Amino acid sequence: MRTCWTAWSILPSSVIGPGLPSRPISPAETYPDATMKQLKAVFFDLDGVVVDSMRIHADSWIAILAEQGIEITPDEIFRREGMSGIGSIIDIFRERGLSVPDDGTLAGMLERKLIMFENHTIGLFPGVADILLLIRDHGLSMALVTGSLRRTVEFELDLEIRSFFDAIITIEDVERGKPDPDPYLKAARVIGVAPGEALVIENAPMGVISAKRAGIFCVAVQTTLGREHLAAADIVVQNHRELLDYLSGRLETMHPIG
Repeated sequence: MRTCWTAWSILPSSVIGPGLPSRPISPAETYPDATMKQLKAVFFDLDGVVVDSMRIHADSWIAILAEQGIEITPDEIFRREGMSGIGSIIDIFRERGLSVPDDGTLAGMLERKLIMFENHTIGLFPGVADILLLIRDHGLSMALVTGSLRRTVEFELDLEIRSFFDAIITIEDVERGKPDPDPYLKAARVIGVAPGEALVIENAPMGVISAKRAGIFCVAVQTTLGREHLAAADIVVQNHRELLDYLSGRLETMHPIG
């Protein structure tokens, strides 16, 4: 049985508030060079990349926000994916010109959303297991880098899948979450690679920007939003089959087996 806790009590101050980017996102923003000289590690986002969970996340937030009289579309949730749950709530209230609820109310909203979400069964995207096996067979390190809580990681992924990752970085492990570069830079430090030796797989604008700000080559997969929302990525693929084909070719060129 899962232990129930009050969400607010264990969140670091950086997540509690404001939980928003430390600097604004500009359409004209430029990023560090992300040319891969030698690929040593692959970093995965969780929701929308490894697990097919984003519609359930969105439906849960839509229900919770309706309690506050706020109507919101799934795309509005998808565009904020990668931010902490608290950060997303605050951003939604501010975008509408509404007063942000007090800390206790925010904590209660997050906890009710988590409970609602955990009433569902979450599965891997088709092809993810093949991708993880491919990368492991080529001897590369892997990290999971998510704006979710570790509680959510443990709910969504069983021990067998978690064992593929040499590091798991959650919102609780960083001072500033996506779209700041901190989560991916921390993954690189923990794994022991330079940004230019890693590749990020993302599906959301906040995550793509986080990777690019960290100077890491980014491949985006269109599981939730269209190509126009992922323009900052180095490469955009339509689905996990295309992702597997891309990685197979890239790894065979850079890290042939045998």
